[in-house]
Amino acid sequence: MSFKTSEKEGVDSGAQSIHRAVQIINLVASYSVDGLRVVDISEMLKISRPTAHRIVQALVGQGWLLRKAGGHRYFLGHGLFELGLTAAPQFKFRELCQPSLDRIARRTRHLAFLTIRSGRDAISIARSKGKPVDLTALQVGVHRPLGIGAGSLALLSSLPDAEVEQIVVANARRLRAFADVNTRMLLESVRLCREQGFASHDERLLKGVSGVAVPVTDSSGVILGALSISALLPRIEQESLYEIVAKLRREAKIIQGLIVNDVGYAAERVRLLSQT
Repeated sequence: MSFKTSEKEGVDSGAQSIHRAVQIINLVASYSVDGLRVVDISEMLKISRPTAHRIVQALVGQGWLLRKAGGHRYFLGHGLFELGLTAAPQFKFRELCQPSLDRIARRTRHLAFLTIRSGRDAISIARSKGKPVDLTALQVGVHRPLGIGAGSLALLSSLPDAEVEQIVVANARRLRAFADVNTRMLLESVRLCREQGFASHDERLLKGVSGVAVPVTDSSGVILGALSISALLPRIEQESLYEIVAKLRREAKIIQGLIVNDVGYAAERVRLLSQT
């Protein structure tokens, strides 16, 4: 006996496959440092292992995921990098912020970063020019749980309480890959950041690094990202802290003006990106 698939059923099935493929890409991106096995993907997304394997192999075939020779873990592939390069000219946010990042680094003598939100994660999409660093958590393009790192903490602190708690709990198993931190400590960090009016942390939140950050908003107050400095120090001295915050806020204001005076599409596209 054969069964015919209606047009609607075919559409629903296709949409579900696309949805799962996107979920897998986003999940692998969240574990971009260590990668994920098919069994990990299956368990985390609660889909069968054969289904996970089938979709992963299709994504590998398109170059969107890759598996290193001799390994069983999957990482983001060259196909996504190429798509990113194609889309890059449409997003002027990094271009508008780069001069500010370089000024911040020069005036504070620390690394400066631009960080945006991506779902439950934060990604540094630009940094000040200068000497590269070896720490994975300070690399541009690396996904980190929201709250890990100064810019990431500033973005998390800007969200409603219920959303903050939901995100922190969902990311619980990933936190210890970055520091000796748990959900209670991270929620307490959010509370302290809100009280002082800016985000800051010492090396308890990110091994070997301390940082300070402020949000970047458009003229209507929508948060587009965060400007931060990262110091390769256990902590930043109190007398330096407020001087750094003042410099960050000054540059955030400059960026807001640049966005307002841009041709119009940059702020809207960055707003959409920051809310994904």
